[in-house]
Amino acid sequence: MNWAFLQGLLSGVNKYSTAFGRIWLSVVFIFRLMVFVVAAEKVWGDEQKDFDCNTRQPGCHNVCYDHFFPVSHSRLWALQLIFVTCPSLLVVLHVAYRDERERKHCLKHGEGCTRLYDNTGKKRGGLWWTYFFSLLFKMVVDGVFIFLLFYIYEAYFFPLVVKCSEDPCPNEVDCFIARPTEKRVFTVFMVVVSFVCILLTLCEILYLLGKKCRECVGGGGPRAIRESPRFTMPATIPLTANDNSVFKKSELEKTKMADGGTFEALLSGVNKYSTAFGRIWLSVVFVFRVMVFVVAAERVWSEDQKDFDCNTRQPGCANVCYDHFFPVSHTRLWALQLIFVTCPTFMVVMHVAYREERERKYRIKHGENAHLYDNTGQKHGGLWWTYLLSLFFKTTIEVAFLYLLHLIYNNFDLPRRVKCDLWPCPNQVDCYVGRPTEKRVFTYFMVGASAVCIVLNVCEIFYLIAIRVLRISHSRSLHTSPKMSCSELDCDGCQTLPVTAEEQKGNEKNICLLSQT
Repeated sequence: MNWAFLQGLLSGVNKYSTAFGRIWLSVVFIFRLMVFVVAAEKVWGDEQKDFDCNTRQPGCHNVCYDHFFPVSHSRLWALQLIFVTCPSLLVVLHVAYRDERERKHCLKHGEGCTRLYDNTGKKRGGLWWTYFFSLLFKMVVDGVFIFLLFYIYEAYFFPLVVKCSEDPCPNEVDCFIARPTEKRVFTVFMVVVSFVCILLTLCEILYLLGKKCRECVGGGGPRAIRESPRFTMPATIPLTANDNSVFKKSELEKTKMADGGTFEALLSGVNKYSTAFGRIWLSVVFVFRVMVFVVAAERVWSEDQKDFDCNTRQPGCANVCYDHFFPVSHTRLWALQLIFVTCPTFMVVMHVAYREERERKYRIKHGENAHLYDNTGQKHGGLWWTYLLSLFFKTTIEVAFLYLLHLIYNNFDLPRRVKCDLWPCPNQVDCYVGRPTEKRVFTYFMVGASAVCIVLNVCEIFYLIAIRVLRISHSRSLHTSPKMSCSELDCDGCQTLPVTAEEQKGNEKNICLLSQT
């Protein structure tokens, strides 16, 4: 797996971090991500194959392994790395939101207008609170995963041999763990580095709070300075093409994502046309679904049929029973779901590309100053309907795949043992599923992520419709409002200005201006 996405995310947020934050980023990337990818992940490569029990009872090997290793250490650390870097995405999203506000402000008031923010990446106002809560979230995530590691394994420290008496083992059997010393070393290393990250995050929180208190006590902070009578804000700040936020790309676009090619480009390309709900949906899809699927979930099902063990040696029985209980693999069903659920997003990109092509041809025909659209990516007219239909399609696809998963696998459950009496099995046989606990955990996680995406799509649909209704009602109220004459205005400073010849053609009345009081 290429972890370039997390590398790009950490590098993108680095310029908004404090000194403690930069040290934390270095520790995460070098001592956790690099060590995990280069060394630790390979130690647990074939752990179930190398888990050897002194019995040949069918199913005993699978059951004992699932009992002692319900979730693999490597996949638990992969999830930890994904979750602990997600709060950094909140900071990047907040800066991107500020950039978008600045861009719209400049489009509305012109390039020479006063800027909303002196620096969109400076930790002031809401961005300070976003950064602060991201630190709290990171510290909580690290603490929770350390607790889970100790809770699941009960401070289990990889002995050479473990004793298992789970059904269907005939008696208490001895099971030998492969590479226990090496696994012990890497487990201690990863836990210690997690504690170091918690300590650094705590130091950064205290540093931010101390700096904030010092600003408030020392003079009320930047707000008090701006409100001071000695402080004058310049009327306008000239913006060049390089500095103008209209020409600046979103921070999400500048952040290098995983080199996943078309899929990543599709998600990144539609990001600038999305609402706030749409951007959150894109983050959930890419981080909590694509990354988790590729990094962890896909490997749990890598040798699913080989680990499906039946207590019979009748040729063909295991294959027939596996096909009966697992007609379509979870991972391939999720792969199809991720592909289909991102296809409606492609409709929006294609519609914008169509508008840009029309705009290009219109300028060639009527000159460079002619415009067919104010903004080709603005959701008005046909593009609004395309975006709305894409949301309906995405929601329908998510619900359809959830229903298929529920229908095929009976309430998303994965039992440890299933009974099969299909031909050519000689009688009713017991078949044992490999890694049932770990598969159940990832199944619930992927189903939960799909449910969150459905909720976000529904919220975005209601948001779009509500904004559309408000705009229509506002425009109608402007057209139907009665025009007031000068005599109807209760003012003392009503003046009459001379009307030009051009204005007389459209309106014969004088213009009334209210004098300023």
